[in-house]
Amino acid sequence: MPLFESIDYIDGITIINHEGTILFTIKFNPNIDKQMEETIVGKKLFDVFYNLDSNSSSLFECMKTEKIIERRGQLVKNHYTEDSLTDNISFPIRHGGLVVGAIELSKVISNNKQSFIELKREPNNIKGTMQMRPKCLNLGFTATYFLENIITQNKQMLELIDLAKSVAESTAPIFITGETGTGKELFAQGVHNASDRRNKPFIAQNCSAIPENLIESTFFGTSKGSYTGAIDRKGLFEACDGGTLFLDELHCMPIHLQAKLLRAIESRTVRRIGENEEKKFDVRIIAATNINSDTILSQGHIRHDLYYRLAVVKINIPPLRERLDDLIILSDFFINKYNRIFGKNVKSISHALLAYMTTYTWPGNVREFENFLESAILYCSKDKSILEMKGVSKLINQENMHHTTKPLKSILDDIELKYIKEAIMISKGNVSKAAEYLELPRQTLQQKMMKYNIAK
Repeated sequence: MPLFESIDYIDGITIINHEGTILFTIKFNPNIDKQMEETIVGKKLFDVFYNLDSNSSSLFECMKTEKIIERRGQLVKNHYTEDSLTDNISFPIRHGGLVVGAIELSKVISNNKQSFIELKREPNNIKGTMQMRPKCLNLGFTATYFLENIITQNKQMLELIDLAKSVAESTAPIFITGETGTGKELFAQGVHNASDRRNKPFIAQNCSAIPENLIESTFFGTSKGSYTGAIDRKGLFEACDGGTLFLDELHCMPIHLQAKLLRAIESRTVRRIGENEEKKFDVRIIAATNINSDTILSQGHIRHDLYYRLAVVKINIPPLRERLDDLIILSDFFINKYNRIFGKNVKSISHALLAYMTTYTWPGNVREFENFLESAILYCSKDKSILEMKGVSKLINQENMHHTTKPLKSILDDIELKYIKEAIMISKGNVSKAAEYLELPRQTLQQKMMKYNIAK
């Protein structure tokens, strides 16, 4: 009897896009941790269900074949539930004639631990070495990347990886700087998984994503009755006890709240809003920012005492334009990855396209480079084995290419425009501070902003 007819109920529904990002999930089985629903949306399917890949996942098979896939007894491993076997039915989702995602209905048929004793270890997906996966069943906060996952042959990057390995076992705070898309969280997760905290929580918090009026409750927690609607809830420090707390874009936290953060870090105690009792915690802090340290301090984005407390170890990740020797190795990795996902057969990159890649400045760094190759492979026909300029011309941003024949005045204007925009961004629209940063009279800066049509 077909699986579709034999399933009389379902335990869960999951929807992914063509990249493998989980867009929606709901679990009907009361034995499945409801926190799983709340935490896996937005994550990659294979980061959550870490024993699957594009060849074993019914969701990816249905996207690849563009057909409904019925699969009995698929082994599922994740950080939220016991290992289990499921019956699945996966349907491709089409839009405009293209498969853009998939939806899966699943039913748990077994979660007997004894059936999976021999499967408790799995190979690292890069090196092939045996690694124990960190689990945090109660909180659902895990680090899924290792330092070995960083794809590079650049000397400076290899030295940074060695530095990260050497300090991983310590409890020293780490301060990571690097432009957007260079891999700051990848380093943070790698350090966590190389430390003896690997089996404890890893929590990543973007400081710019927290409304100012919720920062204290987010970090320190709340007690029931402390204000209308307040409940007993752990803050980040309590929730991360024993593990690693990654604070991204720390410079976005208001200065007056940084003092409270510093006190908590130094005293290793936290007091929930509405309580007098102080609770101890053991958390390693890794902070990150996409602005260099000198600018952060000179412009007053971070308190000096907080910075010096956190910058015991400093890791400055170079932008992709300064490590172009990684383009080939990164290209090979991403081509293999998206060949599997999209069912393509790309083998190499044309000389013309490679020349473009080495002259483009990659302002979005490795993240932008991956997105570029993903789009290029997606649009490439299945009978093509070489990515060519002609095939990706609509993806190319001509404005960011270097042209040696460009007039000197235009080059200087471009440079001036870049630094004015950066100053406005760093000063959060404050023209006076931006002018001070650029060492220009305020009126001169306003004239240049009018010249380049730059708004606050």
